[in-house]
Amino acid sequence: MNKKIIVLIILAVVILVPVYFLFISGGSTSNIPSQEKQLYTCGMHPDIISDEPGNCPICGMTLVPIKNTNISDPHQKKEKKILYWRAPMDPNEIYNEPGKSKMGMDLVPVYEDEQGAQGIVTIDPAVQQNMNIKTEIVLKKRLSSKVTTNGVLLKDEKTEYLVTTKVSGWIEKLYVNYTGQEVHKGQKLMDIYSPQLVAAQQELLTALSYKNTSSQSTIEIIKKSGDELVGNAIRKLQLLDVSESEINNLIDTKKVKTNLKLYALNSGTVIHKNVLEGEKIMAGAPLLRIANLTNLWLTADIYEYELSKVKLGSKASITFNFLPGKTYTGKISFIYPTIEPTSRTARIRIDVDNSNGKLKPDMFANVVIEGIDLGEYPVVPENAVIRSGNKDIVILSIGNGKFKPTPVKLGSYADGLYQVLEGLSEGNKIVTSAQFLIDSESNLRSAIGQMQESGQTDSMMKNMNENNQKEEMKMQDKIKTPDVKKSSAHEKEKSFSIVRGEPVDVSSIDKNKDGQVYQDMMDWNVISDEPGECPLCGMILKELALDEARKNLLNHGFKVK
Repeated sequence: MNKKIIVLIILAVVILVPVYFLFISGGSTSNIPSQEKQLYTCGMHPDIISDEPGNCPICGMTLVPIKNTNISDPHQKKEKKILYWRAPMDPNEIYNEPGKSKMGMDLVPVYEDEQGAQGIVTIDPAVQQNMNIKTEIVLKKRLSSKVTTNGVLLKDEKTEYLVTTKVSGWIEKLYVNYTGQEVHKGQKLMDIYSPQLVAAQQELLTALSYKNTSSQSTIEIIKKSGDELVGNAIRKLQLLDVSESEINNLIDTKKVKTNLKLYALNSGTVIHKNVLEGEKIMAGAPLLRIANLTNLWLTADIYEYELSKVKLGSKASITFNFLPGKTYTGKISFIYPTIEPTSRTARIRIDVDNSNGKLKPDMFANVVIEGIDLGEYPVVPENAVIRSGNKDIVILSIGNGKFKPTPVKLGSYADGLYQVLEGLSEGNKIVTSAQFLIDSESNLRSAIGQMQESGQTDSMMKNMNENNQKEEMKMQDKIKTPDVKKSSAHEKEKSFSIVRGEPVDVSSIDKNKDGQVYQDMMDWNVISDEPGECPLCGMILKELALDEARKNLLNHGFKVK
């Protein structure tokens, strides 16, 4: 009985175990993903690959994970077509085969699916981090129309006048004798003794005497000549600024006055006094300058692009450093018709009431002008706009690492922001840094796409390769041929070794046999026995031991002895 039970158990095990593996375990083994290890690389040096996170041993940048390293089905891997190769530091330096750039860095392949449509550029997240790409959401709001500037107080030119005389003579009496003195309309300013004026008065008296005598003549011409002489004498006194009352007084009294009195034409303040009592003066000399200071002009400069924000009548708030907490108000009364060519500014004028006399001409002021309403539009930062002569470009982020240059029509500008009249909508995501690199890449890919459509890509690549080779040969000739004009007897000539494909003997570069050489961390094929700058890129050479220099060359595919 026991033997039968044992036999049955053995049979059950033999039957059930294959069934278990066939229906349960067998179907799931193919679904177990292969646990391949995650690899990391440097965005600037793709040949550096590590199985652990860390920093690049060359440039010190943080290593980033390599995407799509865990591939379970090799049949699902689709080989991508390489369009061209480009230098990682210069998107415009392209080649049709792999190799080194002019700076000695490994060329980066550009694949067919990265070409993009309609200028769209696809950038890997790791590359975005290295390029320091920053984005921002477009907001819709009203820009501030306030214009802040500085101004200076000036005298009201319409109230300013000059006191002078049309006769020569001497200042006999000066009634206004200091600058800043207040005068009123009709106030006596000074007495002037003038021989010319005395002679003119005497001519009038002589003409009157002749008129009285000629009036008794029966000859009509003689009678008229007396009237003409009197009229001419009176006219001469009037041209010398003698008042009508003084002329009539002379005719009535027949007494000649030896001085001429000058009176204030309008009320104001003496701004300049150019004469002293007893001084001899000439006709037309400026004696006093008087201006009314109860109203002052404030002139301020605003930038050319801010002219659209202001108009005649715009209100302004004015403050002065010598009056903390005190604010004056005014309106724009005039916009000057010209632009200052150097500063590209326009000048405006604001009338300021100074009836209390606290403000002085030539004072500096802080001015805030309330501009017109600019309306509500989407706005973008100034640094997000790529400005060219024909159009303005903003880089639009459309998600999944894709970017598209978008032309926009800009409006007003304020506080570092531009209005966008056309091209963007509220909620769009735009690039605010490194946009010039993206735009350059987009233009390059668009041009190559057009060349591919017309069948000219190969010839374009050939021409670019030839140009790159010519530039490199010129650089080599410049390095190998010493410049006699720039060298001197006191300067030691430096020698550089430009490493090529042939095996390199690093020890032969070490001329002084100190076991040290100087190598460029960007252009690994530039090695010198003396410190200095790289003749290709201008970087400071780093001092390394011979073994370290050999290791760097080996890591970058060079043959080393």
